[in-house]
Formats: sequence, C-alpha cells, structure tokens
Amino acid sequence: MKKDKSLNNIENVLLNKRIINKEQLDKAKELQTKEEGIRLEDAIINLGFSTYSKISDAIAESCNLSTIDLDKINIPSEVIDSLPVSLVQKHKIIPVSKINNTITIAVSTPPDIEFIDNLRFILNLDIKCVLAAQESINNAIHKYYKVEFAKDVDTLLKELEYQETVDKEEVKSLKGSQKKIEISEQDAPIIQLVSLVISKAVAARASDIHVEPLSNRLRIRYRIDGVCHEVEALPKQLKDQITSRIKILANIDISEKRRPQDGHMSYRHRDKNFDIRVSCLPSIYGESIVMRLLEKSSMMTNLRNLGLSENDYDRFNSIIKRPNGILLITGPTGCGKTTTLYAAINELNKTDVKIITAEDPIEYVIKGVNQSEVNDRIGLNFPLVLRTMLRQDPDIILVGEIRDTETANTAVAAALTGHFVFSTVHTNDAPSTITRLIDMGVKPFLVATSLQGIVAQRLVRMICTECKIPVNYTLDQIMKMGFDAGTLKDVTFYKGNGCKSCNKIGYHGRTGVYEMLDISETIQDMVYSMTPVDEIRKTAIKYGMSTLKEDGLKKAKEGITTLEEVFRVVGLEDL
Repeated sequence: MKKDKSLNNIENVLLNKRIINKEQLDKAKELQTKEEGIRLEDAIINLGFSTYSKISDAIAESCNLSTIDLDKINIPSEVIDSLPVSLVQKHKIIPVSKINNTITIAVSTPPDIEFIDNLRFILNLDIKCVLAAQESINNAIHKYYKVEFAKDVDTLLKELEYQETVDKEEVKSLKGSQKKIEISEQDAPIIQLVSLVISKAVAARASDIHVEPLSNRLRIRYRIDGVCHEVEALPKQLKDQITSRIKILANIDISEKRRPQDGHMSYRHRDKNFDIRVSCLPSIYGESIVMRLLEKSSMMTNLRNLGLSENDYDRFNSIIKRPNGILLITGPTGCGKTTTLYAAINELNKTDVKIITAEDPIEYVIKGVNQSEVNDRIGLNFPLVLRTMLRQDPDIILVGEIRDTETANTAVAAALTGHFVFSTVHTNDAPSTITRLIDMGVKPFLVATSLQGIVAQRLVRMICTECKIPVNYTLDQIMKMGFDAGTLKDVTFYKGNGCKSCNKIGYHGRTGVYEMLDISETIQDMVYSMTPVDEIRKTAIKYGMSTLKEDGLKKAKEGITTLEEVFRVVGLEDL
C-alpha cells in the first residue's frame, strides 16, 4: 500500500517520538538502498534500533489509530471470508472484525485514502483501520487463509501407492518393453512431496535437510538450531524418484550416481528468498542428499544482534575500525563465522570504502561490495584471488578461509601494506589460533605485528520464551558439567518445558558465545617471543578476555540458554 502524504511522515513520526535518532535513520535508509524492497520499519528492526511494537505504537498515536495484537485474538471465519486471499496477499492486510456495516482491517502502515476508497467500493462496507506488526499480519494470513500445501505426507503417499498400481498395469501391457523412470507432470505426488519436505523444513526453521537412504526406509531429518531431528520415514522404493526430483531442481546430472555432486536451487516461502545448496554423496543404500537452507535476509544481521556482551561488542567494534591488520574468526563448521563476518562487513560498507571478498561459495550478495567466488577446478584459489585483490586498490579484504601457508602469508602481507583483512580459521579457541598461524609457516614477528584480534565462537540454543520455567540443579549435576558448584548453588537457572511454539523441543533460535582476544602490546611481545599458548591464554584472561565457557555461563545465568546447552557446545574446558 502507498502511504497517504496528508498523514504524518513515518520518518518524522519516529524522530519526533524519539524511537530512533537521525544517525539511526540514516543507517536504516542506507540498508534500504542495499536491499531492494525492504521497508523502512523492517530496516530499523533488522538493525536492532527498535521493535515492531514501539514503531506501531508511535505511528498509531500520531495518526489516531488503534493498535492490535493479532497473536492474541481469534478471527471468525465469516470475517476472513469477506476479503479474497489475492487482495490480502497483494496488500499485506487482514480483516479482524465485522460489526454491522463496518469492517476492521489490520494494516502495518497508515493506509492512503485512495486505497481505502477503492476497498470501500469493492466491499460496499465502511472501513476502519488498526495497526499491527507486519510480521503478525504475515503470520495471520498464513494461519487463516492457509496459504500452505493442502496435502500432508500421508495423503501423498496414498496417491503414490495408487499410481504405482496403475504403472504396474501399464508395464504389463508393454509386453517386456523397457519403461524408463522419469520425473514428469504425471509424477505430481513426488513433486509435491519434495516441495512439502522443503516447505516444512523452512517453517520449522531448519538449517539443513538430510535425505538419507537406509536399508529399510528413506529417512528425512531436519537440523534445527544445530541438532538433527528425524521428521519422516518414507518407503525406500521412493528414494530414486525423490533423489531425481531434487537433482533436477538443483541442476545436477541425474544419470551420475557414482560420484559426489553439488548444485543449488532457489526457493521462495512467505515472502522470503532462500538459496538451497545441495550435496549428493553415494552411499551403500543409494545417494545421501543434504540441502543447506540459506535465507538471504538472515545473513545480513546487525552486530548488536550477534549476542556479544557489551564489553566484547565495544572491543569488536574498535578492532574493525582500525586502518589495517587482520581479524580472524575461529570455530568449527556451522558456528556462525560467516554471519559474524557479514555483520562486520555490513557495518563498514560505506560509499567511501572499497571492499573486496574471496568466498567459497558466496552465500549472500552484498550491494556495494566486490565479491569473487573461489573455483579450484579452474585454478581460481584463495591465494590467486588474494594476490589479484591487492592490485584492485581495496581498503578492506575478506578471505573466506585461511587454509594454507600461501594464503596466510599473502593475508599478512596485505595487512602490513595498509589493508584490513577479515578471515576465518579452524581452531578450538582464540589463543590457539596464534600457534596455528605459526605452524602454517608465518613468522612469529609477522603474526605479532599484523594480527589485531581473534574471535572464537560457538552457537548455543536459546530457551523458548513461551515455555520458560525455572529449574534447580543438584550440586552433583553442576559439578558433572564442569562448573563450580560452590559459586552456582544459589543461582536460579531456566529451561524450556516444551510447547507448540518450539515443537516440544524447549529451545527456539540460537545465539553466539564468544571468546575475544584483543592483541595488545603485551600479547604481541608474547607472540614475538613464542610464549606457550597456555601462558598467552592466562595473560589474555588477566587483561579481560572472557572464555567461551565463561560467556556461555553468563548467558545461562541470564536465562538465555541452559547449563546443559553450554556443556554440550563448549565441553569441560577449565574456567
């Protein structure tokens, strides 16, 4: 919907109500220019400057509109039927009540008069508008208009059983002639089944879909918040058809079944765009397929939303604003390193700054940034791209991963010649990264002079806020998890009891736990003299570094996560 110019301008409303300041407004507008189609309100929320409720209340007060929480009301079916789904989806509105000759419609921004007049003419009813969060309106549209697959897995399987019977009769009539297995429009149930598997994974917030052929079934698992959950067990006879359908969508050769293959596809769900990376691996019972779901908007998070403590946030922000040097993000695969790098790049992405990246693969296209994808098959590796970058006059360089001596030495050379370099490595903690670089062949004095900071990170699941309850641990339980029972015996911890909102898991979403090593002069001297890593760790802690376990314990005390989750992710490291 367009906004009525006679109504208060949203920018002025938010500034006058002090919901945001001028600097935050400029940053939100800058994000709008980078991401096409994003509304100002969404940009403000994505940057962590405000919330839907605060923005809605401010606009409502200024425009003399009421607000409504769609999650707390039940809309009658006769009201829902008063507006066609096409109109609702197009304008992102939803009817909430109908009294006599007046219908109340929830909108996310002040509507323009022309739209209201047209709607009044179409419905032959008086129109009253109330404000609601756009996210709540989207959820309500999918809840009441059921814009989802109408069929469930069981229904599709029954259709497939019927189709298989028909196919057998057709084969008999061919009298021995060969019949090829092909995916066509006649295989609609298979097409719908694959779509349903992907759709349900997106709805469940899964990061990966595992399609695994076993001896007696085809197992479907979703990785949700870092943990795998089995969601379906399909008949093993379907594995070839399902595998072929996924390969076709990902533009992978369906005739090749002996070698590993990779591909990707695009998927759209509830106005969100997903890039799905597909990996096929031959196994003894067929091809195992893993689909990695990448929501493009979720990659561009704000530094404030990463879960950094105030102290770590200030130190991180200080490090990335330095004119040259190297900042390394370390941790295992799937711990959010790329998201942290993108958040830093997003913070620094200005028109007066030249940023070049070398990635494998490019997970999100950032406007204003020169991104290059590594391709080892044609010799376009990290060292080659990095050397070429230095001739492109960059201010900031992002290298997806430092894997070898050549890449490490080239990154150090770039840092020492006036560039700021972001990259990742695989080590267990921040201090160990120093040893790793030296083991790669980088001289200690070069590590000491080029390195500005190291961030080790993990992801822990957050307690579901809808079913959060206090929990008491025995001293024995606390000690078995490697924590100091004496200091924690009087602390109240929490856990999720399991509810519909979190699919009975007790967790909903993830946040980071961090260990940030700022390379001070003292640490530089220790690196230069090749001091053992344990001594470097002790000195870093003395000067304010929180370990992964300490940061995780702090989040457990704050009720963000559980002690069990911190123990699962971080382990029995000494505090």
